[in-house]
Amino acid sequence: MLELWYLISLSISCMILLLLAGILFFRMSRHAKERRRQRVTELWQPLLERCLDTPLEGLPSLTPPQHIVFLYLWNEHSESKSEAITTHLICMAQHVGADQFARGLLHSRLLHRKILAVVTLGRLQDRSVWNEVCALLTHSNSFLAFQAAQALLCIDAQAAIPLLVPLIGHRQDWSPLKIASMLGTVGPDFASETMVLAARQGDSIVAPRLIRHLPTTKSPRGLSALRQFLHEQPPSDDVLAACLFVFGEFRDPTDLHVIRTHLSSPAWYVRVQAATALGKLGTQEDEARLIALFDDEHWWVRYRAGEALASLKSMTENTLERLQETLLTPEAQEVLAPVLAKFRARHAQHSTSDATGPIHLVSTEK
Repeated sequence: MLELWYLISLSISCMILLLLAGILFFRMSRHAKERRRQRVTELWQPLLERCLDTPLEGLPSLTPPQHIVFLYLWNEHSESKSEAITTHLICMAQHVGADQFARGLLHSRLLHRKILAVVTLGRLQDRSVWNEVCALLTHSNSFLAFQAAQALLCIDAQAAIPLLVPLIGHRQDWSPLKIASMLGTVGPDFASETMVLAARQGDSIVAPRLIRHLPTTKSPRGLSALRQFLHEQPPSDDVLAACLFVFGEFRDPTDLHVIRTHLSSPAWYVRVQAATALGKLGTQEDEARLIALFDDEHWWVRYRAGEALASLKSMTENTLERLQETLLTPEAQEVLAPVLAKFRARHAQHSTSDATGPIHLVSTEK
């Protein structure tokens, strides 16, 4: 038994020593990487900043570990820069062999290095890796596939769109807001049209999500394609609600007839979006349409109809007060009372801000 306890204690001691050695090695390795990163940053940060103004020559060489740090710095400087500055940065990266090094990283088994390679090659506009980057569009890792899509857009947007549209329309793990941001790099008009095209070819879950993010592009170019989409085939209620939301955000009078038509839709959330949109671009003749929704069976429809009524440019406090006297149903009274209170508070605030405008001091000196 003593020998057994001796062997057990010796084994535990060895395991503890190995664990301590592993921790020490890990900390030493991390400190070495940090010192290398700091040295590379101190050397290349000023060079990258000077390169933004004029191309540089006689640049120092880089070892593979230093090249990793350089690529992170280079991508940080390349982001959101003008075309002229980007050209200088691309020449600098090619001069130090960053394009060749990034092509090698593209085959790395480490995910973060593969992502770094994809981002770098996209910003370098390296057409030679087109097929390899295309293969990553269907990768199981959502972030890597998304970065591959961005890289293809940077390399050749016109050629990338036919590949990306079906993917955008079916990939549920991509945020529509990120998609809008990604497409925005090639222009808001192009982004707007592409998102509508992807929604038309997408599934029933992704399509309404994409349509709802059209206003983030701030481009009305996609509206014509969206109207055509509604006329070609009967859309689902989710897609229809998303379209009505977009029409309300862009406030184009062309869509007023479509909005009015769907105030009586069987789906209550479609009626909600129609009422909300009507409040943004409706006219005085829409007052009766919104008042009729005060008796709707769904509370959200009644509530949004009340808000929309108060948002009409033709609406006044006297009109709301007279309407409150004529409405008899509890549902209508429930909606109109808070709407009238908010209307009064909003206009009182505007009156106060107008009354307390900038004060101009008048000199009394002669």
